[in-house]
Amino acid sequence: MPHGHIHSPAKFDRFEVDLRTGELRKGGRRIRLQGQPFQVLSLLLSRPGELVSREDLHQELWPADTFVDFDHGLNSAIARLREALGDSADKPRYIETVAKRGYRFVAPLSNHAAAPSQSPEPANTASEVQPSGERRPSSRKFAVAIAAVCLGLLCAVGAWTAHRINSGSLLSRIEVVPVGAMRGFQATPAFSPDGGLLAFRESDGASNMGIYVAVIGGDKSLQLTRDRGDCCPTWSPDGSQIAFLRYSEKSFSIYIVPALGGTEHRVYEGPAGAAEGLTWSGDARLVVFSECSAANPTRVRISALSLPDSSIRALTDPPPGYLDRNPTYSHDGSHIAFIRSTVAGVTNDIFVMPASGGEPKRVTFDNRPVMGPPAWTPDDREIVFSSDRGAATALWRISANGGTPSPVAGPVGAATWPSIPAKKGLLVYEQSLSNANIWRLDLKDHTHLDKPPFAIISEKGSKARPDLSPGGKKIAFESDRLGFWDIWTCNSDGTDCVRATSLRGTAGRARWSPDGHKLAFEFHPNERGEIYLVELPGGTPRLIPTVPGADNLSPSWSNDGKWLYFASKRGNEPFQAWKIPAAGGTPIQLTKSGGISPIESPDGRFLYYSKYEQGGLWRRPLDGGEETEVVREVTGYQWPDWVVTRDGIYFLRFDQTSHGGVEFLEFATGKTAEVWNSDRDMGWGLAGSQDGRSLMYIQDEFSESDIMLIKNFR
Repeated sequence: MPHGHIHSPAKFDRFEVDLRTGELRKGGRRIRLQGQPFQVLSLLLSRPGELVSREDLHQELWPADTFVDFDHGLNSAIARLREALGDSADKPRYIETVAKRGYRFVAPLSNHAAAPSQSPEPANTASEVQPSGERRPSSRKFAVAIAAVCLGLLCAVGAWTAHRINSGSLLSRIEVVPVGAMRGFQATPAFSPDGGLLAFRESDGASNMGIYVAVIGGDKSLQLTRDRGDCCPTWSPDGSQIAFLRYSEKSFSIYIVPALGGTEHRVYEGPAGAAEGLTWSGDARLVVFSECSAANPTRVRISALSLPDSSIRALTDPPPGYLDRNPTYSHDGSHIAFIRSTVAGVTNDIFVMPASGGEPKRVTFDNRPVMGPPAWTPDDREIVFSSDRGAATALWRISANGGTPSPVAGPVGAATWPSIPAKKGLLVYEQSLSNANIWRLDLKDHTHLDKPPFAIISEKGSKARPDLSPGGKKIAFESDRLGFWDIWTCNSDGTDCVRATSLRGTAGRARWSPDGHKLAFEFHPNERGEIYLVELPGGTPRLIPTVPGADNLSPSWSNDGKWLYFASKRGNEPFQAWKIPAAGGTPIQLTKSGGISPIESPDGRFLYYSKYEQGGLWRRPLDGGEETEVVREVTGYQWPDWVVTRDGIYFLRFDQTSHGGVEFLEFATGKTAEVWNSDRDMGWGLAGSQDGRSLMYIQDEFSESDIMLIKNFR
C-alpha cells in the first residue's frame, strides 16, 4: 500500500505522533501505544481523510505467511487505539469506521513547526547604576555570594543527574512484554515455583475455556480443563500439580490436576458465595482458600484444607461484617497474606498472619478496592498488590511489616492479579482493557421491541447502575472515566455529560428525587458506606446520617419525596430495608428477614426489595403484612438489576458466560416472558422510564485481558 508523506511529528487536536521514535503524546505526556495499534495509526495518518481498507491493513500488518485470526487482531488493535485516543466508535472524533470496508482518519492534521526561540537582548554592561539611597555590596562579598550560589547549583545538578542516571538505568533494565500471542481472554496468572511455567484461566467465548499452562518465552499453551467456571490456579510446591477453583451456580469446588495434563480430582465442594483465591502450602499438605458459610454467604474466612485427610481448619475469624479472601503463602511458607474487605466489597486492605494461624496484622490502611491476591517478593520482605489507591488501577509494593506503599516500576495501564516466583526476577500480571456503554431499549408493548437497541452513552470508562429521571430527560450513573468512581449525569440522548460528584472515593447507586432536582447516592468515605444527597446543578454532596456503625447502601425515594429508603447491614446480620425522612431524622427498620435495594411501587402500595444473602425479589405491603417472593430468578448479587412498573417487573437474567437478556413478569397473569437477549456481556444495573416503554442497561463494547511479563523485576 503506498504511503503518503507524513510530517513527523504528526499533530492533531492535542496529540503528537512521532513516527521515528514510535511515540504518541497528548499535551506533552506520553501515552502507551505500541505494536499493531501504533502501526494502524501510522497507516491511517499516511492517508488522512481517505478510506484505508481492511485488506490494506491485513497486507501491511499481517503478511501472507503470518497465520493469525485477522478479524480478531484488527478489531483488538482498533479498540486499543481508540482507548488510547479517548475516541468512540459511535461518535468518532479521530477514527471513523466504514462498515465492512475499513477505517478513515477524520481529524484535521496540523504540522506547524515551532517558532524559533528568541535570543535574549544583550545586557547593558557599560554602566552599573544603583538606585538612590542603596549601597552596593562590595565586589568581594558579591563574588563570594555568586560562588556559593554556583556551588549549590552544581551540587543540585550533580545530585539530580546521579538520580536520573540511577532511575534511568533501573527503568532501562525493566522490560514489559506479553507472555504470548494467545487468542482470547487470559486472566488469573500464577507462576510455577521455579518461574519456568505459567498457569492461567483462558476463555475466547467459544470452546476454548478453562485452565491452561504455558512455557515462559514459548508460543504454545496446553489446555488442562474445559469448564467455563474454572479459575484461580495455584501450583504445588514441586510444580507437578495445579489446584484450581470451579464455580457453578450454587456451589464452588476445589480440584487438583497434573500440571502437564491428566485426570482432575475434586477435593472440596462448598456453597457458592464470595469465596475467592487459593494457595498451596510449602509442605504440600494444605490448600488454603476462602471458605463461605452455607448459613450466611457473607461470612467468609480463610481456611486450610488438609489433603491427606480432607479435614478443614479455620485460620481467620473476621470481625462481623467483613470477608477474608485471596490468601497467598510467602515463599518460605511462614506467613499468609490475604485481603480483608467489607461485604460491599469497596473497602479492602492487606493483612498478614503466621501460616499456623494467629492474630493477623493489618499492613495497608487505604480502604480502597484491591484486585486479585497479593504476591510476595522473592525475599518475602515486601508484598505487591493491585489497587486503585491512586485513582487508576496499578501495582503497588509495601513492606510486609507495613509502611507507605510505592508504585511498581514497569506496568502501564490497568494491572491486576500479580504473581512472583521465588527466583529469576520475574513478575506477571493481568492487564485488562474494556469499555462498557449505556444502551437503550425502546418497547412498543411490554415484551416487543419498537426498534433495535442502541448505545446512548459511549464515553470512555466503565459505567454501572443507571437511573432515569422522572421526566425521562436525564440519566444518572456511576463511572470511573476520570479515575475515581463518581456520579455523572447526561441528557437521555447522551449529550451534555457532567460530573455531579468529585469525592475521590467510590460513589454509586444514584437515584433521582421525584422532582428531578436532587440525587441520593451511596458513598464509601472510610470503611463503611453512607447515604448522601446532592442538589443539581452544582450542589455540594452532604451526608444523611442513617444507622451508625453499619454499611448503609442503595438509597431510593418515596413517591412523594418525603422519605429515603435504604439498605443497612450491621455486623453479621443480613442486609435489612430501612427508611428515613429525606430532611433527616430517626431511621425506621422495615424488614426483619433480609432486604436490599428497597423501592416503593408506583402505586405506593408495596415495598419491593432483593435479598442479598438468600436471593430472589420480594415485596411486602407498605402498611404492614407478610412478605412474598415475586421473582426467584434474581440472585442476591443482582439486587440492582430490576425495575418495577405499574404492570410488572423487568429484570436481567444471565447465563454462565455473563451474556444476558431482559425478561418481564406481568402482574395480571403472573407469567414471565422474554423481551430481548444480548450476545455480549451485560453489566450491573437496569433502569426504566415511568411508563415502562424505555429501558437502560450496561453492555460491554469490548473486553480484553492479557498476561504481561516484567523482566528484571527487583
